[in-house]
Amino acid sequence: MGEVLLVYEIRPETPETTPKELEKKVRDNLSPRFKMQNDPEEKPLFFGLIGIVGQFIIPEEDGAQDELEDFLNSLEVVSSIQMTFVTRL
Repeated sequence: MGEVLLVYEIRPETPETTPKELEKKVRDNLSPRFKMQNDPEEKPLFFGLIGIVGQFIIPEEDGAQDELEDFLNSLEVVSSIQMTFVTRL
């Protein structure tokens, strides 16, 4: 079975959440089925918010992308996510 690379812009809930804290929260709770690539890019947004651009490798199977998005949206430190890139590996 193949794999898919997804890139998401992940926005924090508050300006007090640093990019490192945001990354740690995602990594600590991420399912072992998914892999987050090292050193996500920091992305200045607006009103002092700094998000991250995270790259995730997931299995190419039905429902995997939805599962990842549901997980990211369920984190209390995450305000919103936006997919910016997707490709098959």
